[in-house]
Amino acid sequence: MPVLELEGKPDLEGNPREFTGELMVGSGSQATWRIAGQDLAARHFKVRGGDDGPGAVVPASPQNVVVMNGKQVPPSGAPLSSGDVIAAGGARFVYLAKLDSKRPPLPPPPPDSYLIDMSSRKGYTLRKRVVQIGREIGCSIVLKDPTVSRFHADVRGEAGEFVIYSMGSAGTKINGQPVNAPRLLVEGDLIQIGETTFTFSRAALPQGVRPVQFEDHDDDAFSRRSTQLQQRAVTLEAGRYPTASGRQIPLLPMLVGGAVVSILVVLYLVFR
Repeated sequence: MPVLELEGKPDLEGNPREFTGELMVGSGSQATWRIAGQDLAARHFKVRGGDDGPGAVVPASPQNVVVMNGKQVPPSGAPLSSGDVIAAGGARFVYLAKLDSKRPPLPPPPPDSYLIDMSSRKGYTLRKRVVQIGREIGCSIVLKDPTVSRFHADVRGEAGEFVIYSMGSAGTKINGQPVNAPRLLVEGDLIQIGETTFTFSRAALPQGVRPVQFEDHDDDAFSRRSTQLQQRAVTLEAGRYPTASGRQIPLLPMLVGGAVVSILVVLYLVFR
């Protein structure tokens, strides 16, 4: 019979948990295995297992981050083999084919992780559980950029890794792709927020880059300004104007039409 074991909690009732069919893990009353105090969603993930084949792990929602063997599990799920490690919230589980199966060794403590801004030669150390990035002076990383939202993105320590949550209206990109759901950061990821690009790394900081944890900013005038959407700036430069419905119309005919109307109004006022 397959088993799911929560590491570090030998006295937890029902741990390890033998099951057949499907096991829903979470902190809420609808979870089959309810675990409190581990930063799990009410229904965080489900595990399927059987005596005669491989199991599978599936996030209960695309917004729930589940990591298996250091890689983010897609919303569609991933196959499981005995000894695989599942991390979610602040918990680490081991999936076993049976109770006496071999368990993997505990991992060593991870090294410091950084968000490196090469333009300012700063390496922001990720030691807080939540690192806020935005234009607001209360954020951990403050970007004085009009295209950045006041609270633009969070980098959260989760599932033993670091996950980015994009919240700003102007959007966030990883390696050139928009972030539409929580995304696990991996070595070398390029995080674009407004005009700033950060590199996520667990390696030693490059020469000339100084470590930074938190900066104080007294002037909040910049943070109170409205966010400028990058899309509009780009389309105007390209000679097209984005309408409220999202449709783009050529800018030149609009300008010519406006000029013609203005001339007609002036002629009417002069010769009436």
